[in-house]
Amino acid sequence: AAVPSTRPGPSEEKRYLGTLKSFSQEAVAGYGFIQCDELFLLYNRDTFVDRAVLEGSTWRVGVLVEFSVSLNLKGQPQARDVVWEPVAMLPSSALAAQPGPRAFSAEVMKHLKELIGWLNEKAKASALFRAADFRDKDIDYMFFVLDRLGDDVAMDAVAGLSDTQRQVVLQRIAEMLNERYADERCKSLTQWLKALDCATLNDTGR
Repeated sequence: AAVPSTRPGPSEEKRYLGTLKSFSQEAVAGYGFIQCDELFLLYNRDTFVDRAVLEGSTWRVGVLVEFSVSLNLKGQPQARDVVWEPVAMLPSSALAAQPGPRAFSAEVMKHLKELIGWLNEKAKASALFRAADFRDKDIDYMFFVLDRLGDDVAMDAVAGLSDTQRQVVLQRIAEMLNERYADERCKSLTQWLKALDCATLNDTGR
């Protein structure tokens, strides 16, 4: 199995958020379980995670994870394409440097699950606008969405925004360009800014 990545990308599969509840390091067949309320309601059990998924990762019990799901022969959920610590942090966040699993408030988790929901429904514009509207001193909601959309869909995503929503997203990205992001992040933001400008010009020219 592939080593879990640290930054989620675009996915055609439904994604879930949960926390690593337990892990048994047996010599032959280690395994663990992810606690995810949404999946527990569907299957009345925690989601199994195989030892191979954890190899090469920086997993810890209590850590937030993002994953897709497949069912075994018994119809029980198993985690696939697991991403550890999937939440992007703002450059100024002190939380990013803290050791141990990051603890997120109920409000933050509510926002993250809402964004994942919009992304799962392929509602790009809604996810983008809500990400720009949510604010937190640590959580980078915008890159939580931008990473999962991918820069190549920028034009398509912004086309679904209303004029008011576009201004909110434009303002947020302009603010982000004044923060201490890595060059790769700045390049991504610039591409989205250009897409927003193009969408505005197209509306003006109609």
